Amino acid sequence: MEKESLNTNISKQISSEEVLRSVIEIITGIVGLIPEIPELEDMSTTELYVFLFTAVSKDASNSMLAKQLNISKSAVSIATKFLIEKNLIASKQSSRDRRHTFLVLTGYGKNVYKKLLGAFENLLANVYASLKDKDTAKLESAFEILESFAKRCKELKDSKYVTTEK
Repeated sequence: MEKESLNTNISKQISSEEVLRSVIEIITGIVGLIPEIPELEDMSTTELYVFLFTAVSKDASNSMLAKQLNISKSAVSIATKFLIEKNLIASKQSSRDRRHTFLVLTGYGKNVYKKLLGAFENLLANVYASLKDKDTAKLESAFEILESFAKRCKELKDSKYVTTEK
């Protein structure tokens, strides 16, 4: 009964298909914003995501990345191996628990990330410069709302309340 009323509320506002279409459009649009950096050109999407998550996470590990990216641990391991061979990331043993290892950017990886971030900042500056102040504020608010929406969806997905049929 509760699920039925929830679906009714959603359908009055926006259809699930419209939300999914918008999410896909946002994701592909945002991914398209990632500047072309020669050091990243031969990477698969998974390798790029592992690199980016390692750059912005404090305690990136294969398990955490597999869960965060919703891919298998073996796929993360393959990506990790590639990035280690390219000297972009390194595996670091935890000082607290030797059984755990974390992924960190190497010095070279940090330089590549800084280069990527600088190019991304230039792109964003151009986008912001083309907007009116009120639209810039709306965009910033929209990012906050989308981030909150994504966190809430993840919480619900991870909870016992949401089940998927197989």
